[in-house]
Amino acid sequence: MKIKESPIKKYAKDNQLLYFQPEKIDEKFTTSIKELRPDVLIVAAYGIILPKYFIDIFPKKAFNIHASILPKWRGAAPIQRAIMHGDDQIGVTIMEVVEKLDAGNILSINSFDRDPSKTSGDYFEILANDGADLMMQHLNNIQLDLPIESLVQDEEEVTYAKKISKSEAYLNLENKAASIVNKIMALNPFPISRISFRQKEVKIFHAELTNISSIDNQPGSIKVAEDLFLATSDFYIKINSIQISGGQMLTGKQFIKNYQLKSAEKFFNV
Repeated sequence: MKIKESPIKKYAKDNQLLYFQPEKIDEKFTTSIKELRPDVLIVAAYGIILPKYFIDIFPKKAFNIHASILPKWRGAAPIQRAIMHGDDQIGVTIMEVVEKLDAGNILSINSFDRDPSKTSGDYFEILANDGADLMMQHLNNIQLDLPIESLVQDEEEVTYAKKISKSEAYLNLENKAASIVNKIMALNPFPISRISFRQKEVKIFHAELTNISSIDNQPGSIKVAEDLFLATSDFYIKINSIQISGGQMLTGKQFIKNYQLKSAEKFFNV
Protein backbone atom coordinates (compact mmCIF):
# COMPACT_ATOMS: atom_id res chain seq x y z
CA MET A 1 0.00 0.00 0.00
CA LYS A 2 2.87 2.36 -0.70
CA ILE A 3 2.92 4.86 -3.56
CA LYS A 4 5.31 3.69 -6.26
CA GLU A 5 6.75 5.60 -9.22
CA SER A 6 5.79 4.36 -12.67
CA PRO A 7 8.61 2.89 -14.80
CA ILE A 8 8.37 5.91 -17.14
CA LYS A 9 8.81 8.41 -14.32
CA LYS A 10 11.70 6.43 -12.85
CA TYR A 11 13.42 6.25 -16.26
CA ALA A 12 12.95 9.98 -16.77
CA LYS A 13 14.41 10.82 -13.37
CA ASP A 14 17.33 8.43 -13.78
CA ASN A 15 18.19 9.96 -17.17
CA GLN A 16 17.55 13.64 -16.27
CA LEU A 17 14.61 13.88 -18.69
CA LEU A 18 11.81 16.38 -18.30
CA TYR A 19 8.63 14.85 -16.94
CA PHE A 20 5.22 16.03 -15.77
CA GLN A 21 2.71 14.33 -13.50
CA PRO A 22 -0.49 16.41 -13.72
CA GLU A 23 -3.58 15.44 -11.73
CA LYS A 24 -5.67 16.76 -14.60
CA ILE A 25 -5.26 18.20 -18.09
CA ASP A 26 -5.77 21.86 -17.16
CA GLU A 27 -4.80 25.15 -18.83
CA LYS A 28 -1.49 25.41 -16.98
CA PHE A 29 -0.35 21.93 -18.03
CA THR A 30 -1.57 22.45 -21.60
CA THR A 31 0.46 25.66 -21.85
CA SER A 32 3.58 23.87 -20.54
CA ILE A 33 3.26 21.22 -23.24
CA LYS A 34 2.60 23.76 -26.00
CA GLU A 35 5.84 25.53 -25.12
CA LEU A 36 7.76 22.31 -25.87
CA ARG A 37 6.40 22.30 -29.46
CA PRO A 38 5.99 18.50 -29.55
CA ASP A 39 5.26 16.57 -32.77
CA VAL A 40 3.38 13.55 -31.54
CA LEU A 41 1.66 12.19 -28.42
CA ILE A 42 1.80 8.54 -27.31
CA VAL A 43 -0.72 7.31 -24.74
CA ALA A 44 -0.66 3.99 -22.88
CA ALA A 45 -2.94 2.88 -20.03
CA TYR A 46 -3.89 6.47 -19.22
CA GLY A 47 -7.54 5.95 -18.31
CA ILE A 48 -8.77 9.52 -18.91
CA ILE A 49 -10.35 10.81 -22.11
CA LEU A 50 -8.12 13.61 -23.39
CA PRO A 51 -9.83 16.87 -24.40
CA LYS A 52 -9.65 17.86 -28.06
CA TYR A 53 -7.84 21.12 -27.31
CA PHE A 54 -5.00 19.07 -25.82
CA ILE A 55 -4.92 16.49 -28.64
CA ASP A 56 -4.76 19.35 -31.17
CA ILE A 57 -1.39 20.50 -29.77
CA PHE A 58 0.34 17.67 -31.65
CA PRO A 59 0.69 18.29 -35.42
CA LYS A 60 1.45 14.63 -36.17
CA LYS A 61 -1.49 13.52 -34.01
CA ALA A 62 -1.91 11.40 -30.88
CA PHE A 63 -1.80 7.60 -30.75
CA ASN A 64 -2.75 5.00 -28.19
CA ILE A 65 -1.72 1.41 -27.45
CA HIS A 66 -4.83 -0.62 -26.58
CA ALA A 67 -4.67 -4.30 -25.60
CA SER A 68 -7.52 -5.64 -27.69
CA ILE A 69 -8.48 -6.32 -31.28
CA LEU A 70 -10.53 -3.18 -31.81
CA PRO A 71 -13.39 -2.46 -32.12
CA LYS A 72 -13.86 -5.36 -29.71
CA TRP A 73 -13.26 -4.65 -26.03
CA ARG A 74 -12.99 -0.90 -25.78
CA GLY A 75 -12.52 0.20 -22.19
CA ALA A 76 -10.71 -0.53 -18.96
CA ALA A 77 -10.16 -4.30 -18.90
CA PRO A 78 -9.77 -5.60 -22.47
CA ILE A 79 -7.43 -8.50 -21.73
CA GLN A 80 -9.48 -9.81 -18.82
CA ARG A 81 -12.77 -9.58 -20.73
CA ALA A 82 -11.33 -11.30 -23.80
CA ILE A 83 -10.17 -14.24 -21.68
CA MET A 84 -13.32 -14.32 -19.56
CA HIS A 85 -15.48 -14.55 -22.68
CA GLY A 86 -13.33 -17.29 -24.17
CA ASP A 87 -12.12 -15.35 -27.22
CA ASP A 88 -10.07 -17.48 -29.59
CA GLN A 89 -7.91 -14.52 -30.59
CA ILE A 90 -6.16 -11.91 -28.50
CA GLY A 91 -4.12 -8.90 -29.59
CA VAL A 92 -3.13 -5.26 -29.42
CA THR A 93 -4.09 -2.23 -31.49
CA ILE A 94 -2.46 1.09 -32.31
CA MET A 95 -5.16 3.70 -32.84
CA GLU A 96 -5.55 7.42 -33.17
CA VAL A 97 -6.63 9.21 -29.99
CA VAL A 98 -9.97 11.03 -30.22
CA GLU A 99 -12.28 12.61 -27.68
CA LYS A 100 -14.22 9.37 -27.20
CA LEU A 101 -13.29 6.13 -25.43
CA ASP A 102 -11.02 3.99 -27.66
CA ALA A 103 -12.94 5.08 -30.76
CA GLY A 104 -10.18 6.44 -33.00
CA ASN A 105 -9.12 5.11 -36.38
CA ILE A 106 -7.05 1.90 -36.34
CA LEU A 107 -3.44 2.16 -37.56
CA SER A 108 -2.24 -1.41 -36.96
CA ILE A 109 -3.17 -4.61 -35.12
CA ASN A 110 -1.16 -7.60 -33.97
CA SER A 111 -3.39 -10.58 -33.16
CA PHE A 112 -2.81 -14.28 -32.57
CA ASP A 113 -4.45 -17.41 -31.14
CA ARG A 114 -5.04 -17.20 -27.40
CA ASP A 115 -3.16 -19.75 -25.29
CA PRO A 116 -5.65 -21.07 -22.66
CA SER A 117 -2.78 -21.81 -20.26
CA LYS A 118 -1.93 -18.11 -19.97
CA THR A 119 -3.49 -15.73 -17.44
CA SER A 120 -4.30 -12.05 -17.81
CA GLY A 121 -1.04 -11.35 -16.01
CA ASP A 122 0.87 -13.27 -18.66
CA TYR A 123 -0.85 -11.34 -21.44
CA PHE A 124 -0.27 -7.97 -19.74
CA GLU A 125 3.45 -8.51 -20.36
CA ILE A 126 3.13 -10.11 -23.81
CA LEU A 127 0.82 -7.44 -25.21
CA ALA A 128 2.75 -4.58 -23.61
CA ASN A 129 5.84 -5.72 -25.51
CA ASP A 130 3.88 -6.31 -28.73
CA GLY A 131 2.22 -2.91 -28.40
CA ALA A 132 5.55 -1.18 -27.84
CA ASP A 133 6.96 -2.84 -30.98
CA LEU A 134 3.93 -1.80 -33.05
CA MET A 135 4.14 1.76 -31.77
CA MET A 136 7.84 2.00 -32.62
CA GLN A 137 7.07 0.83 -36.16
CA HIS A 138 4.37 3.48 -36.42
CA LEU A 139 6.66 6.24 -35.13
CA ASN A 140 9.32 5.14 -37.57
CA ASN A 141 6.81 5.47 -40.42
CA ILE A 142 5.96 8.99 -39.23
CA GLN A 143 9.63 9.94 -39.02
CA LEU A 144 10.24 8.64 -42.57
CA ASP A 145 7.18 10.56 -43.76
CA LEU A 146 5.66 7.38 -45.20
CA PRO A 147 1.98 7.31 -46.16
CA ILE A 148 -0.08 6.14 -43.18
CA GLU A 149 -3.32 4.28 -43.78
CA SER A 150 -6.03 3.98 -41.16
CA LEU A 151 -9.27 2.08 -40.76
CA VAL A 152 -12.46 3.55 -39.30
CA GLN A 153 -13.87 1.36 -36.53
CA ASP A 154 -17.17 -0.37 -37.27
CA GLU A 155 -19.49 0.84 -34.51
CA GLU A 156 -21.73 -2.19 -34.98
CA GLU A 157 -18.85 -4.45 -33.91
CA VAL A 158 -18.05 -2.52 -30.71
CA THR A 159 -18.01 -4.30 -27.34
CA TYR A 160 -17.01 -2.77 -24.00
CA ALA A 161 -14.62 -4.14 -21.40
CA LYS A 162 -15.86 -2.70 -18.13
CA LYS A 163 -13.51 -2.42 -15.16
CA ILE A 164 -13.02 -5.62 -13.15
CA SER A 165 -14.66 -5.49 -9.71
CA LYS A 166 -13.77 -7.50 -6.61
CA SER A 167 -17.31 -8.89 -6.51
CA GLU A 168 -16.59 -10.84 -9.72
CA ALA A 169 -14.03 -13.00 -7.92
CA TYR A 170 -16.58 -15.45 -6.53
CA LEU A 171 -17.04 -18.52 -8.70
CA ASN A 172 -20.30 -20.37 -9.24
CA LEU A 173 -19.38 -24.03 -9.46
CA GLU A 174 -22.74 -24.81 -11.07
CA ASN A 175 -21.57 -23.05 -14.23
CA LYS A 176 -19.95 -24.89 -17.11
CA ALA A 177 -16.27 -25.83 -16.88
CA ALA A 178 -15.12 -23.63 -19.77
CA SER A 179 -16.75 -20.55 -18.24
CA ILE A 180 -15.20 -21.24 -14.83
CA VAL A 181 -11.69 -21.83 -16.20
CA ASN A 182 -11.87 -18.71 -18.36
CA LYS A 183 -12.86 -16.67 -15.32
CA ILE A 184 -10.03 -18.12 -13.20
CA MET A 185 -7.46 -17.27 -15.87
CA ALA A 186 -8.96 -13.83 -16.51
CA LEU A 187 -8.98 -12.77 -12.85
CA ASN A 188 -5.31 -13.57 -12.23
CA PRO A 189 -3.54 -11.38 -11.05
CA PHE A 190 -6.58 -9.43 -9.76
CA PRO A 191 -8.84 -10.03 -7.92
CA ILE A 192 -8.20 -13.85 -8.01
CA SER A 193 -11.12 -16.28 -8.22
CA ARG A 194 -12.51 -17.63 -4.94
CA ILE A 195 -14.52 -20.56 -3.61
CA SER A 196 -14.85 -22.20 -0.18
CA PHE A 197 -13.33 -25.35 1.37
CA ARG A 198 -13.64 -26.50 4.97
CA GLN A 199 -15.42 -23.23 5.74
CA LYS A 200 -12.43 -21.19 4.60
CA GLU A 201 -12.07 -19.01 1.53
CA VAL A 202 -9.86 -20.52 -1.15
CA LYS A 203 -8.16 -18.68 -4.01
CA ILE A 204 -7.78 -20.45 -7.36
CA PHE A 205 -4.93 -18.94 -9.41
CA HIS A 206 -4.67 -21.37 -12.32
CA ALA A 207 -6.83 -24.17 -13.73
CA GLU A 208 -7.39 -26.04 -16.97
CA LEU A 209 -10.17 -27.89 -18.74
CA THR A 210 -10.38 -31.68 -18.90
CA ASN A 211 -12.55 -34.04 -20.92
CA ILE A 212 -13.61 -35.94 -17.76
CA SER A 213 -17.40 -35.75 -17.46
CA SER A 214 -18.81 -34.68 -14.09
CA ILE A 215 -22.54 -34.83 -14.89
CA ASP A 216 -23.05 -37.70 -12.42
CA ASN A 217 -21.46 -35.70 -9.59
CA GLN A 218 -22.52 -32.56 -7.78
CA PRO A 219 -20.65 -29.34 -8.65
CA GLY A 220 -17.87 -28.88 -6.11
CA SER A 221 -17.19 -32.59 -5.77
CA ILE A 222 -13.55 -33.55 -6.02
CA LYS A 223 -11.65 -36.33 -7.71
CA VAL A 224 -8.44 -37.06 -5.85
CA ALA A 225 -5.96 -38.68 -8.22
CA GLU A 226 -2.39 -37.66 -8.96
CA ASP A 227 -3.82 -34.17 -9.40
CA LEU A 228 -6.78 -32.28 -7.93
CA PHE A 229 -9.93 -32.27 -10.06
CA LEU A 230 -13.02 -30.22 -9.26
CA ALA A 231 -16.51 -30.97 -10.63
CA THR A 232 -18.58 -28.35 -12.44
CA SER A 233 -21.95 -28.73 -14.14
CA ASP A 234 -20.47 -30.62 -17.09
CA PHE A 235 -16.76 -31.49 -16.73
CA TYR A 236 -14.05 -31.68 -14.10
CA ILE A 237 -11.45 -28.93 -14.11
CA LYS A 238 -7.85 -29.52 -13.06
CA ILE A 239 -6.65 -27.19 -10.31
CA ASN A 240 -3.02 -26.19 -10.86
CA SER A 241 -2.53 -23.42 -8.29
CA ILE A 242 -4.54 -22.93 -5.10
CA GLN A 243 -4.29 -21.15 -1.74
CA ILE A 244 -6.50 -21.59 1.31
CA SER A 245 -6.98 -18.60 3.61
CA GLY A 246 -3.98 -18.36 5.95
CA GLY A 247 -1.97 -20.85 3.91
CA GLN A 248 0.58 -20.69 1.12
CA MET A 249 0.07 -21.06 -2.60
CA LEU A 250 0.23 -24.72 -3.59
CA THR A 251 -0.08 -26.93 -6.63
CA GLY A 252 -3.07 -29.25 -6.73
CA LYS A 253 -0.84 -32.17 -5.83
CA GLN A 254 0.61 -30.32 -2.84
CA PHE A 255 -2.88 -29.29 -1.70
CA ILE A 256 -4.06 -32.93 -1.69
CA LYS A 257 -1.05 -33.98 0.39
CA ASN A 258 -0.91 -31.03 2.80
CA TYR A 259 -4.63 -31.10 3.65
CA GLN A 260 -5.11 -34.88 3.39
CA LEU A 261 -8.02 -34.53 0.97
CA LYS A 262 -10.64 -37.26 0.81
CA SER A 263 -12.82 -37.93 -2.24
CA ALA A 264 -15.97 -37.43 -0.16
CA GLU A 265 -15.11 -33.77 0.51
CA LYS A 266 -16.47 -30.86 -1.51
CA PHE A 267 -15.71 -27.28 -2.46
CA PHE A 268 -18.55 -24.77 -2.26
CA ASN A 269 -19.53 -21.39 -3.63
CA VAL A 270 -18.60 -18.61 -1.20
